[in-house]
Amino acid sequence: MSAASLHTVHRGERGTPCASVVTRRVYALPAFDGALSMGAPAPLVSADPDDPTCAGGDLVAIARPGTDVIVRAHAHSVDGPVPTMDVSVAVHDPGDPLTPRLFKRLRVFGDRSVTLDPSTGEPVFSAPAPFVEMPLTWERAYGGCDERALAAHVPSELDALLGTEDLYRYPRNDVGCGYCVSGELDAIRLPNVEDPTDLLTPARLVLSDPDAWVTAPVSAGFAAVPAHWWPRSAWLGLGSGSDAPCDDFPEVRLGVIPPERTACDSLEQGAARRDRRWFHTAPPGLWGESLSGNETVVLTGMHPRRRQVIVNLPDERPGVTVRVGDQRLPAEASLRTVEIDLEAGTVALVWVASVELPWGLGRRDLDGLSHEIDWR
Repeated sequence: MSAASLHTVHRGERGTPCASVVTRRVYALPAFDGALSMGAPAPLVSADPDDPTCAGGDLVAIARPGTDVIVRAHAHSVDGPVPTMDVSVAVHDPGDPLTPRLFKRLRVFGDRSVTLDPSTGEPVFSAPAPFVEMPLTWERAYGGCDERALAAHVPSELDALLGTEDLYRYPRNDVGCGYCVSGELDAIRLPNVEDPTDLLTPARLVLSDPDAWVTAPVSAGFAAVPAHWWPRSAWLGLGSGSDAPCDDFPEVRLGVIPPERTACDSLEQGAARRDRRWFHTAPPGLWGESLSGNETVVLTGMHPRRRQVIVNLPDERPGVTVRVGDQRLPAEASLRTVEIDLEAGTVALVWVASVELPWGLGRRDLDGLSHEIDWR
């Protein structure tokens, strides 16, 4: 059986005791033709504090208000070496191939270098080197740390208070490349993966100061987004840490977050603005809908021999029953994560089923709590 599950007891939104069952079922996609078969057993994914891009693990899905779609893949050109290409993820309802429920596009460039125009002294990008394959990872997207500026920074006791210990790390993606505050261009590696609606240009390469990060390009990808990256952190009520006008944020112009989420609030004000959308780990464009598990996912530009990979989700869901004492409580399951790994040839679905528990349960009752799953 290629499914793993666990249950946990917690307080629900109304303060009542609840039991939630989280189950992950993995399918194999060996032929890349949309036909899913049962994959090898796989455990639930736990949070890894040593992984800088860890998004929180499967238990985060309990509080998630909708479905995340996460894709791990490489860009592949079926036409031989190309300097640039677009890749995309589209999620369609059954029978509706024209209007996607969710959609995200990335632009992929070959390796580029930066030089200075001898007549103007301004940065110039070289033409992208042709490529046939490119990893679609956050390390290849815009962001990272300006190591030259960080090395020149003199630490002080005020750094922790003012947040300046992270002054030269890009708040949207601290593992990427291309982020430049110092103006030292000889060590800059330009990103390979960008948002086509917010491209990096030579004029945007060097920021005037660290606070100007809000005007820099958004970081683009299909993988899970760490909890502390902006704008996911905005839903936690933390604000941006910047006093820049909300119109300076590309996320506001692109409709990713509302303008009020850019405000730099106190911790007390931020706590009052916490939103369950923080539990979405997918990048913008790949969350915001509640999927049923029978949709079609179209992946374009991510297979070495096919222009598109069609993934038909299996249209099966877990029937969950929570057993506490002599009671059997049915729990309706919701799809919280669709995770497609084209390199491994797997599709994983994470479902969450929650049910309110009776008041007055003792420790022995809770210790004896169990669950059953019947796949339908």
